Amino acid sequence: MEGKETVELEKAFRLSAETDIAYMSGILRVTIEHNVNFFRLSLDGVLFSFFALGETHSWGKKALFSRALMVFVSIAAVADLVYQMTGSETIEFSPDGLRIRTKYLGFERDRQHPLVKCNELSWQRDDDQKSHCALECKVGWRKIRFGRYLSETQAWEVLSELQRYLPDVAQKMGMSSGSNESHITRLGLN
Repeated sequence: MEGKETVELEKAFRLSAETDIAYMSGILRVTIEHNVNFFRLSLDGVLFSFFALGETHSWGKKALFSRALMVFVSIAAVADLVYQMTGSETIEFSPDGLRIRTKYLGFERDRQHPLVKCNELSWQRDDDQKSHCALECKVGWRKIRFGRYLSETQAWEVLSELQRYLPDVAQKMGMSSGSNESHITRLGLN
């Protein structure tokens, strides 16, 4: 098969994101926009339609709990598909702290964490999708994940740009709890 490119099945279903990284006025802003995977979307639609037709055919014979479960699963599936198509996330690193804004269908959730409570910033493989990465940070005693659907390269780029433009913030966020040793390697990019 010389000259032909093969497509792995896992890659055909992979969700991806586009990132835009900008540094302005002491703030590193990372914008993550989800890309639509039309192959996955159309297969989900066909499978969901097939399942829904089978369930509605014998709807009257189903128990009340079974019908309620079907309605709940249907709403959750549609909401997940819409999130994948319309979701976006903006992450802002600044000397004041970490701000994460998630947009979904016009609704926005804004979380702010002071820099003194943020540490152990790193990228991790996403538990649900091994091919994706997410950024992870410890805020106080709990871990938060953000920046889902990033590739490994994109996650590294976010961390290296943070070190490049805001080295003090990167160092403070890279400190492990109770230690003065940083676990972030300084790249020395200028």
